[in-house]
Amino acid sequence: MKRRVTMKDIAEQLNVSVNAVSLALNDKKGVGKETRNRILNKAEKMGYFLEKAKYKKSLSNKNICILIPTQYYRNSDFYAKVLLGVEEEAKKNGYEILINFTDKLSGIPDCVKESRVCGIIVIGRISDEYLMALKKHRLPIVVVDHSSMAEPVDCILTNNKLGSYRITRLLISNGYRKIGFFGDLNYSMSIKERFFGYQEAIHNLIPMNGYRNVSRYALEYSILGNVEQFVIKQNVLKIMDQLEQLEQLPQAFVCSNDEAAVQMIHALQQMGYRVPEDIAVVGFDNTPLSTIISPQLTTVNVYKEFMGRAAVQRLIWRISHLNEPFENIVLNVEIVERESNLFLRKQHSQPLPYM
Repeated sequence: MKRRVTMKDIAEQLNVSVNAVSLALNDKKGVGKETRNRILNKAEKMGYFLEKAKYKKSLSNKNICILIPTQYYRNSDFYAKVLLGVEEEAKKNGYEILINFTDKLSGIPDCVKESRVCGIIVIGRISDEYLMALKKHRLPIVVVDHSSMAEPVDCILTNNKLGSYRITRLLISNGYRKIGFFGDLNYSMSIKERFFGYQEAIHNLIPMNGYRNVSRYALEYSILGNVEQFVIKQNVLKIMDQLEQLEQLPQAFVCSNDEAAVQMIHALQQMGYRVPEDIAVVGFDNTPLSTIISPQLTTVNVYKEFMGRAAVQRLIWRISHLNEPFENIVLNVEIVERESNLFLRKQHSQPLPYM
């Protein structure tokens, strides 16, 4: 078997130092133009570049780049569980993962630019511009918990709208009629979809007596501004300020996620309200927080680790099916009923329509 050409081999052929060869091959300063050209010519004749390309390709065949926006991973049990699923499935299939945290100022990761990976998994929301820049490197991409309207890629999603519809429907079937939504609609597509599910349940299942439309109803009872910052920082006082600005408090809050629900419960309790006796609170995601809080949280279970495993499976499939159509793979959800809501009274002689 032919031995791979090394920088030491090139250095010995030209009677120069290995450091000089390294500087020339990596296009670094510190070596003269004439020497640089001699090194590059010799490297090409000896097959160094071809061998290096083959070596890099062999490495990239089993490496996956994981991109996680810092804002999501920093305080989120949700994305930690997704990442755990990615790690386990990658290991099971003989792949290594290279984790990169991104923010608005981040460029393309070196492992992508240097072709050291066979594909990319993005966990959480990224801009269309950044996704477009990633696609220029012609690597398979799978996005988890986000979909782009502009750039088609494979996506692993949760049925957020259906989950929110069903948990709002649960509250309505238990007798609640004044129900608000608590969440930042600009924080992620998932939260926006959950709000749409809440709205649709209100529209379908609650008579709009006294309200012009569902939007007016939602505005009266909901907190929809830039509140995710208060949730992340656990700033209960700011959430209390938001509650005091409502014309009237609802009987129940559908919250964008479990973290938001927990902070809402803390805020209500500090204001002297009992949960669920005075106001019910429900969450979304079924994270560990939902069983630590008192009362334990009624929520929507999302199969977080399965999302991560599905992303790896889809990426591996995509590597060998580059020309197949892109797909949005949408996973189902289930309601987990605990202690943070009550059965108020029987409101319907017949069951509510199921969705």
